[in-house]
Amino acid sequence: MRSLILRRLHGDQSGVTAVIVALCLVALFGMIVLVVDVGGLLWNRREMVNVSDAAALSAAQTCAAPTSKDSMTAEGAADIYATANSTRAQVGPTNVLQESGCHTRDNGYVTVQYGSNQQLFFAPVLGAGSSQAVTTQATAIWGPAGAANPLPIVLYQNSFNTCKLNEQVDPTKTCFVWEDNNNVAGSQNAFGLLDLRTDDPTRYGWNSNPGVVCSDPGSGPKSWIGNYPDPNIGDLPLNYPNPTFVCGVNGMEQKAWDNLTPLIDDNDQIDHNDAEDVLYFPINRCSDTVPNTNLGGQLGPQSNVEVACKDTPGQYDIIGFAAMKLEGVFRKGDAGVDGASDTCPNNTTLGTATVGAYNQGGWQLDTIAMASCGATSAPAAISGVVVTSGNGGNAVTYNQCTPSTTSSSCDYVWDSSTHLLSWYKPASRNGADTYKIQFLWQTPGVCGFPPQNAAAHCLLLLPVDVQIGGSGPGTGSPESNVRAFKLCEPAITGSCNPYTVPNPP
Repeated sequence: MRSLILRRLHGDQSGVTAVIVALCLVALFGMIVLVVDVGGLLWNRREMVNVSDAAALSAAQTCAAPTSKDSMTAEGAADIYATANSTRAQVGPTNVLQESGCHTRDNGYVTVQYGSNQQLFFAPVLGAGSSQAVTTQATAIWGPAGAANPLPIVLYQNSFNTCKLNEQVDPTKTCFVWEDNNNVAGSQNAFGLLDLRTDDPTRYGWNSNPGVVCSDPGSGPKSWIGNYPDPNIGDLPLNYPNPTFVCGVNGMEQKAWDNLTPLIDDNDQIDHNDAEDVLYFPINRCSDTVPNTNLGGQLGPQSNVEVACKDTPGQYDIIGFAAMKLEGVFRKGDAGVDGASDTCPNNTTLGTATVGAYNQGGWQLDTIAMASCGATSAPAAISGVVVTSGNGGNAVTYNQCTPSTTSSSCDYVWDSSTHLLSWYKPASRNGADTYKIQFLWQTPGVCGFPPQNAAAHCLLLLPVDVQIGGSGPGTGSPESNVRAFKLCEPAITGSCNPYTVPNPP
């Protein structure tokens, strides 16, 4: 009786611990739901955002090309990148919600939607379902574009390089540009450096008045390259299709070229093709025949007179930008630049010749160069072919024909494209079956066959995009051979300009 009274006086707390434990278990379970199930949903959503973004850009890139270049549908192109980014993405025939201009216009837009189901492990205990659908949408637009914060180094649209910017560039193959003040293609004596100043177009710089007496920018090119992308330069305007005249820089600043080295592309397998490696080069418009039929073209020094591509300009006519990755900067004499060459010696002998019409037999000089003259592969160029037979006073030097021109005065045919040498005139043979030959073989270096000028610089480039005119996707010239792309958000006013993109369902 006394014990019961004491328990009532002091309060009976039996079972309190069980209540506290139960409450803690509920809180703990809720935290588990947040961490495992909600965290999984957020992770899945982030993955699906990447899927939709990549798929939309892929579809836009496909739609921008004519079917002759890319016959894949927007859905097909989107699905490839969706599955490449996530094996969980649900791919079906209706992931493209809406599109406009696919394969039919040089500008347009496409909206895609992708999703996946996320399994829930603990939430069903609280009354939720066993899985939850996660879906995301993305919109991409395409069109010709042009504005950029560029390097002060000009690229010619169609001359002096293997980066043929007036054609469809191949983003999987490197090309090279020689910046040379003694270009073998003409009387060029400029290294292609530009004046990017914009504050006084009456005297110098970008978008300068035609025919101005361009003043020296001093160490500007060195600074603009060293600080690239220089915030003091910013996106520069274009007047395309009207000319945008930009002053060239006289002479060469070696330190400007040296400053390019830190801009060389790093390992894309590590940086995943990140945008910081993309450089923008201004593209010059010029013609081999002047005056040309375009609205503009480069001008001679201190004049309003248009000059041909091969001539040194005072002002370049900039029509767009080439987005490139810099794979290397070389000078003549650097390792791998000059290629390989040697003279096949006089004691190299040709075996018995097959006498008869051209291509009915003969000798392949590539084989001889590799077998007897030190070439490690088939030479890209062979020149200076001389064929003789006999010794001393009986030596005979034979006359060379060409595949398209043969006559009674020549003895053998030499085809510089196939490197095949074959006998043409049987009567010229002196009865000997062994002939001696001499020729120069050459294999190109990393930048082809270098010019003679030791001060020339080679830029090894990987094309990314070519943009002609305009200030954003859809505002440039349809003459651009590759379109620009970007993601946009229809719910944000102006994000998708210049297109009116309806909000997706």
